[in-house]
Amino acid sequence: MSIRWLRNVVIDGKKSTLEVQLGDRRIGDKCYTRINEEVESWFDNYGGSEDRAQIIAQGVNILRARLNGRNVTYPNGQQYDWQ
Repeated sequence: MSIRWLRNVVIDGKKSTLEVQLGDRRIGDKCYTRINEEVESWFDNYGGSEDRAQIIAQGVNILRARLNGRNVTYPNGQQYDWQ
């Protein structure tokens, strides 16, 4: 079973979903990020950590870098804080 971190946001005025998936057999294997329904972008769990918060932070940083320069907000219009 995998664990997913999901956030509903608005990217450049379009309703969107950010996703980080952790684990299949272990929490740190088969990690990926995705924006909306695009193809998954797999990433390596650096350091082999089994800490959920660390792995999610890696995925969130990847998403944040990919969306650099774009306007990402909560559905209420407040700037997304990436926490």
